[in-house]
Amino acid sequence: MAKTEAKRRADNKYNLAHYTVLGCKIRKDKAEEFKKMCQDAGTTPNAIFSKAIDDFMTLKNPVE
Repeated sequence: MAKTEAKRRADNKYNLAHYTVLGCKIRKDKAEEFKKMCQDAGTTPNAIFSKAIDDFMTLKNPVE
């Protein structure tokens, strides 16, 4: 079932308040290979990036 217009607006408002977009420049061939590898592994680039960020932040600022 498709999202209603109200649900889409509510989601966009929430995302705007709680999320940001991080970008990086990667060669197109490497980006396409990475996307394919993620798909083959049953995951998404965003999931890989989020995990890498969490791991890095934990390493650099461990919770005591």
